[in-house]
Amino acid sequence: MVIPEKILHECHAHGVEAYPEETCGFILGNRDDPDSLETVLPMRNIMNELHEEDPEQYPRTARDGYMIDPREQMKLERSLKKEGKEIKVIYHSHPDVGAYFSEKDKEDALWNGKARYPGITFLVCATTNGKPDGAILADFNENTEDFEITTIPPDSAITSADSLGGTFGITGILPTINFIHEWKNGSRELEHGYFRFVPPRQVKDLQRALSARSSARHALAYCSGRTALFELLIYLRESRPQTNLYLPANSTLIPATLQNLEIPCHSLDLEKSVEWEKLSAKQGNVLLLAMKDPETFLKEKAECLGKLRRIRVPVIIFSACPPIFDEWPSGLTYWVSNITTPDSNVNLSGIEGGVILSNADRQIAELTEMRKRSGPILSARNAAVFLEVIQNENADFSNNADFSQAVKSLNNSNPVELVSQKLSEWEHSSAGFLFPSGMSAVSILLNLLRKKEKAQVIVIGLLYSESYALLMSSGISATWKALFLGLDELDSLPEILSEKTAMIITETITNPLGEVPDLEKIGEIANAYGVPLVVDNTLASPANCQPLDFGVDYVIHSTTKFLSGSNDHAGGAVLVKKPEDALSLENFQKSWELTISPLEAEILWARMQDFKERMERFNTNGTAIAHFLAAHSAVDHVYHASLSSHLSFSTAKKLLSGNGGVVSFTLKDDSEKGLRSFYDKDFSSILKAPTIGSNQTLICPYPLLTHYFDTDAELEEIKLPRHLIRVAAGCETEIDTILADLNHALKRTTQ
Repeated sequence: MVIPEKILHECHAHGVEAYPEETCGFILGNRDDPDSLETVLPMRNIMNELHEEDPEQYPRTARDGYMIDPREQMKLERSLKKEGKEIKVIYHSHPDVGAYFSEKDKEDALWNGKARYPGITFLVCATTNGKPDGAILADFNENTEDFEITTIPPDSAITSADSLGGTFGITGILPTINFIHEWKNGSRELEHGYFRFVPPRQVKDLQRALSARSSARHALAYCSGRTALFELLIYLRESRPQTNLYLPANSTLIPATLQNLEIPCHSLDLEKSVEWEKLSAKQGNVLLLAMKDPETFLKEKAECLGKLRRIRVPVIIFSACPPIFDEWPSGLTYWVSNITTPDSNVNLSGIEGGVILSNADRQIAELTEMRKRSGPILSARNAAVFLEVIQNENADFSNNADFSQAVKSLNNSNPVELVSQKLSEWEHSSAGFLFPSGMSAVSILLNLLRKKEKAQVIVIGLLYSESYALLMSSGISATWKALFLGLDELDSLPEILSEKTAMIITETITNPLGEVPDLEKIGEIANAYGVPLVVDNTLASPANCQPLDFGVDYVIHSTTKFLSGSNDHAGGAVLVKKPEDALSLENFQKSWELTISPLEAEILWARMQDFKERMERFNTNGTAIAHFLAAHSAVDHVYHASLSSHLSFSTAKKLLSGNGGVVSFTLKDDSEKGLRSFYDKDFSSILKAPTIGSNQTLICPYPLLTHYFDTDAELEEIKLPRHLIRVAAGCETEIDTILADLNHALKRTTQ
């Protein structure tokens, strides 16, 4: 079935209008034409009414469920029959959980194992943060007696252009503006994309394998088992008004570790039946079990766990390894565990991962979105190792082309320590810590510094879009608050600092507008008030600036970018000025095992050997591109601090030894037509991909990727042009072909 674009747009619009509740309705067409889809008819969602009348029978509300009044539906069907029309599609929206056909959706669509509405297709439209976010179709297959799920036509194939970076590439090519529209509107699913948003093939394959072995519907992979538990507990804390954690009296988990999450912990004697009666969903209770033989416990306490399931008390098992089940245990909400290589395989000892297994559809969808933002992802290299071990426990990685060099290096060195020491030397820090991604480095500092009594974060300048999104995601249990200051508003900074301020955060060079905050001035104010100052130094890199010299307390890097340059490494780093702050971060990192894979650290260490030489060319090429664009008649405005017209020109000369390789600009023809004319045709030397710091020059329509659903007013507020183009200069030794590519594309916009 092909859903016309206009019809799909209307269904999405109803989802946005009803957000944060679910909407529902029908798509109508001619009875004698199987392909006819003519009219969208919204219907009333009566879930709130049913819940209010009988909350026990109808525990869901319109926030997480829908029901169309059967009487209204019957009346409509009689009327349509007279007109030669019929219901072709039943649609509903999914607020903040993505487009998928949930078990509840299946249950409502079936009657005694058969289709309740034969011949009718189901459409699920996702609405994320009040914006359209993809859709799927579900059709009942009588042969398999199950629903077949497809993405939405006109292009229903799961498709993407090439990946960038080879076997372990971290991003994908975005060939045209229309391709981007289809992806953002949900009619195209990316096979290759930036690794936090589109899991690498190895991670997806591992998740499918673990899901199949445990008979769980969902598996989410993380960098370690403790990190998976950390993310789950943070999710539970932020998704409910209150959370109380109950642990067995003999639990192997250390309460002090859990309490640094500001979640109250209580002890429970599970051998006494009266103790089970204490647990209540209304009090936000969660049962967390860490034991040596969880499988036996699940069998022996099946009746008690079944009661907890009925009253909606989440039950978490935390164990040393993933389970193998023929059937997912009733009453178990989440199984969280480590993933490791066998002790017998000394080649890759220390390669770890973690997983959350569950049948909780909505919660896993929300955890998936949370993982994209906070970034504690599993390395694709680790995932490849685990897949090999699942297939062959005696796998010899020393003979594997993808791993042989890494195995040899790991056996002779400690790449994590080597990288940390070198970054500390470059950044003038007391200590350095490595993480699975740049966003996980941002996230851990937020969790370390931001508390309920210190809930305020002050943001200076326009941050990277995902840092911005992470700061703006406020939980239910606490009132997180972010205050935003422009670079021209620094004089007001002392006025808004208070005892509730957890941190000040900014970037050395902001992405994508290239602004350079006055770190010296901000550092003096932050130090005077005793407020931690955090700076993301990714775009400048340690070759161009050492923020710790200007009163900064923490420096963040996405090591995926300039430090690596190869588009085949994922990682992040935090460099700390004060030893006492370093100790706190070290303890937090060790408690939750939120660290980089040694395989990723080994790749990074190899790439860092020529970093300073490459960075000189990034600086030179970025400046050359900026000046070329500024002189071109088809260009309206260029954002790069090497230009005297840039508002940060003077500050950059004071703080930076180089301006980096990120250059953004707008066209004289600032319409989408102009953007298509520039972007859609092939470049000979430039790749169309959404990342920076690549050794090869990349280009992308940045706001279309990061602020697609923002209104004109919202973009105006942050001074971000909708059709801005970002060039991430590479470190090529010859720049003429890059400039020629840009010139040809610019000329197309004037023809």
